[in-house]
Amino acid sequence: MAMLPRNMFDRVWIMEELNILHITEKPLVIFLPGTAADPRSAHATQDTYRCLFHNMECSTEVGTPRTSDEYGEVLAHMSADKRHQWYDWTRSVRENKHENGWLQFHDVMQPVFDVSKLDLTATVKCKPIKLRLKDHCVTAVMCQIRTDHDTALIRLSAMQKRTSLFALMFAEDGILLNANQAALRKYGPDCIESDSFHLKDLFVGGCCAEGQAEEIAAYEEAHEACFKLGVESYRHPIPRISNKTGELKWSMMEMWPMTDPITGKPAVLVIVHNITQQKRMELQLAQRHEALQRANQDLEQNRIQLERQTAAIQREKDALQQEARNLAQRLEAIIHDKFIPKSHIDADTPIDKTLNFLHAFIAGEEPSVQSALDIYHVLTESNTDLRQPVGLESQLLKKSSMDTEVGMSMLQLLTGPAAFREGTNPDSEGNKPSPKSLSRQTSMLKGTDRCQQVLISEASISASVTPQLERMLQDADTNWQFDIFAFSEQAEGHALSLLSFYFFQRFDVAEKFGMDPVKLATFVRVIEKGYDPQNPYHNSIHVASVVQMTHLLLHQGGVAKVMTDNQICATYYAALVHDFEHLGVNNDYLIKSFHPLAVMYNDISPLENHHVAAAVRVMLRPECMFFGNLTKDTALFRPVIVNQVLGTDMKKHFDITSRFQTAFKRSAPNSASSSETRGDSAPGTSTGSDTSRQAPATDGIDWDNVKADDKMLVFQMLLKCADIGHLAAAQDTHKRWAYQLEEEFFQQVCLLTS
Repeated sequence: MAMLPRNMFDRVWIMEELNILHITEKPLVIFLPGTAADPRSAHATQDTYRCLFHNMECSTEVGTPRTSDEYGEVLAHMSADKRHQWYDWTRSVRENKHENGWLQFHDVMQPVFDVSKLDLTATVKCKPIKLRLKDHCVTAVMCQIRTDHDTALIRLSAMQKRTSLFALMFAEDGILLNANQAALRKYGPDCIESDSFHLKDLFVGGCCAEGQAEEIAAYEEAHEACFKLGVESYRHPIPRISNKTGELKWSMMEMWPMTDPITGKPAVLVIVHNITQQKRMELQLAQRHEALQRANQDLEQNRIQLERQTAAIQREKDALQQEARNLAQRLEAIIHDKFIPKSHIDADTPIDKTLNFLHAFIAGEEPSVQSALDIYHVLTESNTDLRQPVGLESQLLKKSSMDTEVGMSMLQLLTGPAAFREGTNPDSEGNKPSPKSLSRQTSMLKGTDRCQQVLISEASISASVTPQLERMLQDADTNWQFDIFAFSEQAEGHALSLLSFYFFQRFDVAEKFGMDPVKLATFVRVIEKGYDPQNPYHNSIHVASVVQMTHLLLHQGGVAKVMTDNQICATYYAALVHDFEHLGVNNDYLIKSFHPLAVMYNDISPLENHHVAAAVRVMLRPECMFFGNLTKDTALFRPVIVNQVLGTDMKKHFDITSRFQTAFKRSAPNSASSSETRGDSAPGTSTGSDTSRQAPATDGIDWDNVKADDKMLVFQMLLKCADIGHLAAAQDTHKRWAYQLEEEFFQQVCLLTS
C-alpha cells in the first residue's frame, strides 16, 4: 500500500499537490468545518462545511462525501449535545489536541458520510493538515478510513477502553462474545472457546440457601437490570465452598452494560473478583463497632462525672490564671526589653507597629505590654523615620546566621549609603572606586554608542517572527512560568522588542492611542539596544521578563480591570524602560564614587531618574516619536510612568510597602469604608476622552472611592512585583536569575576593590 508522505503534516499544501494522494490504497477525505455569520439574522451564525478533497479509493469503498446542503440537514437533525461534540472534536483535531488513534467510523463521521453503507468495524484516524486556498491558509481535517479490522481485536479494544479489569463480554442472549487472557487462565481455553459457555454459568455452582432456584433468580434479576432497566452497573455477591479447604468464600460479580462495537447490539462486560477477605473484615469491624459502642457508653458516664467535679475547680482557677498572666506578661516585657537580644530581624516600620497595636485594641484583644513599650521607645526617638524599620542596620550586621558583608550589602540596597554614616567613610581610599573602573559606566551616559538611530519598520519585526516564536508569544499571554531564556534564544537577542511590540499590538494599545507602528517599532528596538548585554542581570532579557510578568499581572492577575486605558499603556511603557541604560551597579556605588548621574540627581535615585529621562530623550527623536499628540499623551502617561519607575528603587521599598499595607490591608472593625470619597482623580488619569473601567467592589474595596495616592501605590506595587517576577518562574529559571544577580554584585565588588 502506498504510504503517506512523511512530511505531510509539517508543511503547507496547495490544492494541486493533493492529487498525489490518489495513489494511496486507503480511503482519504479532507474537509473544512466551521461557522459563519447568518445573513438572515444580525446576531446568529450558521454551520459551514467544505469537502476539499477525497481520493478514488474513498469513493469506491466509503462513498462520496456529503454536500454542504446535506451536511447542514444532518446537523439540523442531530441533538444539541451531538452537535457540540462534533464541533469540539473537529476543533481538537485542527488544534492537534485529540487522541491520536483509531476511532469508530460510525461515531464521528456521520455528518460527512452516509455511515449506513459501512458495517460497524470501520474505523477512522484524523489529523490536521495545512492548505493554501487562494490568498490565505487554513487548517483542515484529513481522515484516513479503515474497513479491515479483526472483530475480536475491536471487541477487546472496546473492553480495554472501558477498563482493563473486565475479562468477559456477553451478548443479550447470554452467548460469550469475547474474553481476555485473564479469563482464559481462570476458566480454561476449552471452556471459553466452546459455544456452551453461558452468562448463566457464572451464577450457578454456589452455595445459596435456596439452591439453584435462587441462583437462576439472581441471573434473571441481573439480566433484567443490565438489558431492560438500563442501569449503569450491577453487582451481585456469590457465596461458594472452597474445594480445597471447604471454607466459605465470597466472590463479587460486576456487570457493566455497553454496546457491541461489531453488531451495535446491547452487550455486557463482566468481571468476577474475590471479596472473601473483605467479608471477613466487615464481620470483624461489626464486632469491634459493637464493643466500641459499649465502651463509649461507659466513657460518657465517666465524662459527666468528671465535668461536674472539675467545674468548680475551673471557676476558682480562672481568676488566679488571669492575674498570673498579667503579672507574667509585665515581667516578661521587662526582662525581654532589658536582657534578651532579639533572635529575628524586625522589619516592621513604626507605622506598622502602631497600626497593629490599635487594630488589636479595637478588635477587643489585649495588646501585650512589650508591644506598647516598643512603640513608646520608637516614637520618643528624635530621628525616627516612621516609614523605615527601626534599627535595621544593627539587626543585619549583628545577626549571627548572616555574613557581615552580606548584611552590609542588603543594607546598602534597602536603605542607601546613609546607613553607613557611622564608622564608614565613602570617600576613603579603600572604598572609592578608581577612575579606570568608572570608564565603562561613564561611557554609557552618552547613549549614542549603543542606541543607534536605525529606522526599523513594523514589517521587519513581523518578518522575524517564525512559527516557533509565534507559538511562544501566544504562550507568553497566559504562562506564569514562561521560559524567557528559551524565548530570547529563539528571538536571537530581540526578545524585549518582540514581546513589547506584540503586547502593544495584540491588545490594541497602539491602535487606541493612534501610535505610528513604524515609529513604535523603531522606539522599542532603540530601547532594547540601550540595555548592556555585558550586565549579567540588568540586561534586555531581564526587562523582557518584567514586561511579560507585567502583562500577566494586568490581564491574568486582574489589575487591568481597575485601570484606565491610559494607565495600562503607561504601565507597559514603564516596564519597557524601567532599567534603560542601567550601568550594572547600584545607586550606592554611584553616590560613593561621585558619578555624574549621582551629581545630576543630587543622590536621589540616580539610576531610576536616568532610566525615565533617557527613555524620554529617545522618544523625542523624530523617528521614534510614536505618539500622535505629544503634549496630550505625555501629560496623561508621564505621572504614572515616573512614579512606577522611581518606585523600583529598593531604598523606597519599606516606604511603599508600608503605605500599601496601611491603605489596603487594614480596616477598623465596624467601619463603613477604609477610604473616603474624593473628587480628584489619580495622577495619570483622564477626565476627558479616555474610557475608564467601572470596577465592582472586590474583597471589600470600593475602587471608585480609593484615594488617588493609594491608586498610585497599586501601580507601583505592580511594577515592583513584576521586577522580581522570576520568583514565580520555574525553579531552574529562578536559580539562573539568582546566579546572574549574584555575579553582577560580585562585579561591583571587584570595581570597588580594583
